[in-house]
Amino acid sequence: LRTTLSSETVKRLFFILFLTAGCIDPYFPPEIDSISPALVIDGFIDTQGPSTIRLTRTQRLDASGQLAPELEASVWVEDHLGTKIFLSEQGNGNYGLSTQNFTASAYRLGIETVAGRQYLSDLVSITNSPPIDSVTWKLGVDSRVEILVSTHNPTNTEGYYRWSFEETWKYTSAGESTFVFDPVTRAVSIREDDIYHCWRQSSSSDVLIASSNRLSENRISEFPLTYIPQTSERTRYQYSMLVKQYALTQGAYNYWQQIKKTTEDLGTLFGPLPSQVVGNFTCLTDPAEPVLGYFTIGTVSTQRIFIQWQDLPTPPSYETPYDNCEIFEILLENFHLFSPPNLLLHGIPNPSGPGIIGYTYTSESCGDCRKSGGTTTKPDYWPW
Repeated sequence: LRTTLSSETVKRLFFILFLTAGCIDPYFPPEIDSISPALVIDGFIDTQGPSTIRLTRTQRLDASGQLAPELEASVWVEDHLGTKIFLSEQGNGNYGLSTQNFTASAYRLGIETVAGRQYLSDLVSITNSPPIDSVTWKLGVDSRVEILVSTHNPTNTEGYYRWSFEETWKYTSAGESTFVFDPVTRAVSIREDDIYHCWRQSSSSDVLIASSNRLSENRISEFPLTYIPQTSERTRYQYSMLVKQYALTQGAYNYWQQIKKTTEDLGTLFGPLPSQVVGNFTCLTDPAEPVLGYFTIGTVSTQRIFIQWQDLPTPPSYETPYDNCEIFEILLENFHLFSPPNLLLHGIPNPSGPGIIGYTYTSESCGDCRKSGGTTTKPDYWPW
């Protein structure tokens, strides 16, 4: 499970823990500089598959860069009888657990850092997610693609849900490089690898929660997960989204609701006042130390959706990283001037007969799709 809280969200939460609001101008109390970074725990254990717990440390709101990972910690899942299952460190603050047989009625998460500080969550019961009924899409305002999820649970009158998603889309570079240039021998050969087609992935960062408590039945219909502009590169060829659904306890729902209100609505005219977000972790070494996180354990329901470009209206243009790319030509008589990191694209046909009279070329960033963050490895679940 990928971490749910983004770096900027965590920084803002940490700032709110100690901020005294009341002035129009931003106020940074000097005490903030002397406060040790708080531990951030993104903790969910999947009872039917592998799990990942991520530990990081907060930074000041005005700090740059990613959150600092908590390394070399000891992390374990413990049942109500004290039986422990230890997670293994996987690097960058991630601690993994292979699929286990969870038979107890309640569990909690324990952590001991390399500095000897100990943290423990409350005991929580296993919460199983009902199946996802559907993940659908529709064209909304300005023909943007709105993606919606629906679910219900007839066995439970109260419903608290959280969703996350992973999206994948296929894209191409600005130009297709079909030749390889060897700068040592200056020989040109046919390219055998494909650096024109790529796939890129992204994960959700918003807090996506809903409750059916005020409804007549435990059913959530067409909850909006996100929307994609019609001109987005994501819908130009093929797009896929994997939706993950988690059933929450009321305590976990209240925690995520507070995070949502604090990080998304703070600063608006009718937004909530700054307040401390309370999870279910305690620092045993120093009970006054703030800890960000809420441990839950249970099953995850998933469903994947695909959208093809043929299903959508074609916009006048798409927004891509290649708006400023140019394609150039170089004749064979000037080929001695050609040099990397430019990439050869296609041959220029000889208008008077067979063969070519030169090549088209572009910059590496415009001719290699990997340079814009994707991979040329097609995902196993990709059907085309």
